[in-house]
Amino acid sequence: MPTCALITLGCKVNQWDTEALREDLERRGFVEVAPSEPADLYVVNTCCVTHESHRKSVRHVRRLARAHPGAALVVVGCSVEHSAEAFLAIPGVGCVGTNAEKPGIGAVAARLVGLEGTPAEPAEASQWPSISRFAGHTRAFVKVEDGCNDFCSYCIVPHVRGRVRSRPPDEVAAEVTRLVANGYREVVLTGIHLGAYGLGTEGQWTLGALVRRLTATPGLQRLRLSSLELREVSDELIELAAASHVLCPHFHIPLQSGDDAVLHAMNRRYTGADYLARVDAIRRRIDDAAITADAIVGFPGETDEQFRHTIALARQAAFGRMHVFPYSDREGTPAASMPHKTPRAVIKERRAEMLGVAAELATAYHRRFVGRTVEPLIENSRDHRTGLLVGYTERYVRVFLDGPDELLGRIVPVRVTETLARGVRGEGGT
Repeated sequence: MPTCALITLGCKVNQWDTEALREDLERRGFVEVAPSEPADLYVVNTCCVTHESHRKSVRHVRRLARAHPGAALVVVGCSVEHSAEAFLAIPGVGCVGTNAEKPGIGAVAARLVGLEGTPAEPAEASQWPSISRFAGHTRAFVKVEDGCNDFCSYCIVPHVRGRVRSRPPDEVAAEVTRLVANGYREVVLTGIHLGAYGLGTEGQWTLGALVRRLTATPGLQRLRLSSLELREVSDELIELAAASHVLCPHFHIPLQSGDDAVLHAMNRRYTGADYLARVDAIRRRIDDAAITADAIVGFPGETDEQFRHTIALARQAAFGRMHVFPYSDREGTPAASMPHKTPRAVIKERRAEMLGVAAELATAYHRRFVGRTVEPLIENSRDHRTGLLVGYTERYVRVFLDGPDELLGRIVPVRVTETLARGVRGEGGT
């Protein structure tokens, strides 16, 4: 039987897309091997959210082409949408596919290795694929939406993912039920613009309505939302998280900047005061709610004072975790042509400072749980640095503990004893 290796770069949506392709290839007779091993087929699912991620995608494909000249090499995803010619110019690439063409890639791959006489070109998807597991993960992601209508001035994603499309709720519910039956205790809803879920569905569905339906899934222990824009953190979702033992009290709300002028230039459509008001609304209803965020440093024209506004807002919001990204131009976006670019050295300094603030805030948040009992979902493998068991609570606090392998994949009670650089340490787990 032919062998295949799958390489995924980028976001959780890309990971779901790869899982759908993995199951399609298995049905066609492929046997998966590790990307480091020889294979008949290599598929690279690319990312171009930053300039560096696009370069990484191209470098990865070039390395595979050099290392495995006789293998079929297929490249799909956002970098193909952005710059297909960059991959078509690489000797050995047998096929490129856009995001819309991903569901047809399995048939193309089979043809490339001589497995079956399917068309040589990818076909556009006429329906959403589905998955029954999430290989290599303790929790399963479920894509409920694709595309974005917001067009933030720095972001290439709407240009490569298209406009919002919502998955039919019956298909989402069936997939969640299937994943729970296959042993997944936590499901994470994801999408390019998750909070826009409902656009294009029959019956005027909203994300809140979908969540309400899914939390009633028999056997589902945890449902998590991956990322929400500020205006889509609705009162309904807050109330559901406050009342439900299934929906995690964790809201990831991208901030990007704490300065109103920078937010306006980014086309973010809210102010720093709006952001803090919504955070306050969450915390009034949910004790110790986890608020996590993204921030971009070095946006064109960002002054030192404006950067300080972001630091001040982050401290006021008391984030439990922050992802900090250095600004980079994306060709075709309005921000790429803006004047007054921030020097790379300044961006590097600001990112380092913001990461220090993020670490300080995370430690402060974790300190709240010392002496308390929490319930992490233990990962299916041990922490590679320490050899300890590691898992995440419903508030996305990383917990390390000693214990037997029998605890892998289980939700267990753990008493938190101390904070660590990467989370908290605990004991128990029986």
